[in-house]
Parts: sequence; structure tokens; C-alpha cells
Amino acid sequence: PISEKSALTAEELGIDPFVCALNGGEDYELLFTANQKDFDKFKNNPNFSIIGFATDKSNANLLIDKNDTAVTLNAQGWRHF
Repeated sequence: PISEKSALTAEELGIDPFVCALNGGEDYELLFTANQKDFDKFKNNPNFSIIGFATDKSNANLLIDKNDTAVTLNAQGWRHF
């Protein structure tokens, strides 16, 4: 999830909040995948931020936002080494 303050700051700087969050180089939560059959085990746990689910390769490189809009993901991360 993108905090409201982060989204507003990105917009003030003319940066797409999604691009900033996905490629900014800072990770503040551990990301992991789980079998969708186990969704009920996680959905109401306040210690987890559920951000989506994996699909087959035909949907590769797409992020579906909260408005059901498909956003193409482009590799823009940092190369540390």
C-alpha cells in the first residue's frame, strides 16, 4: 500500500506514485507469495498487507490497481552491484 503522504509527495514532484513505490529502491515490508488456497489464513491478519495475487504468464508484467485498471510494469529498479 502507498501512504497518502507518499502519494501526494510523488504527485507534487510529477512522479507516478506506483512507479515511485515499485522502483524507488527502498523496501519497507517483506514480500512473499502464498498459495491462494491459504488466503483465508491471511486476509484478516493486521500484520499482513495483501497486495494481490499471481496469475498465469499471459498476464505477465501487469499490476491491477484498486480501480481494476491494468498498469504495465517495467523494470526500473536499482542495480546495487
